Amino acid sequence: MAVPINLLNNSEPSSDEDFSDSELSLTSEDESSEITSAGGETETNHGEGDEFWVRYPYLKIVIDTIVAQGVVPKDYAYERAKLLGDDEAKKLNQEGNALFLMEIEFCKKKIELISSVISKMLSGK
Repeated sequence: MAVPINLLNNSEPSSDEDFSDSELSLTSEDESSEITSAGGETETNHGEGDEFWVRYPYLKIVIDTIVAQGVVPKDYAYERAKLLGDDEAKKLNQEGNALFLMEIEFCKKKIELISSVISKMLSGK
């Protein structure tokens, strides 16, 4: 059974005004950038790693899925993926892209079927 997030949080519910003070700033220095949140936490992103994921976005989606399912730890998955080399990463990225297109086609067919079923139910046939 799903539990609403606000029941899991012991603090008072927040309003939109609480979020108006939040800000996200991005400053670039040479090949790295820093992302600073309103809480003062800073995360450094190195240009080389980011460039890899820009070149292979579908591979990143696959890695994100693997990490989200708990199959492989996050740091290990991303570091190992970067060690694949350009040829292997390009091949896996293309396979990820093909899978993504198949998933879109599947969703399209599913929606068309649902639409057809609803239309037939409403027409009484």
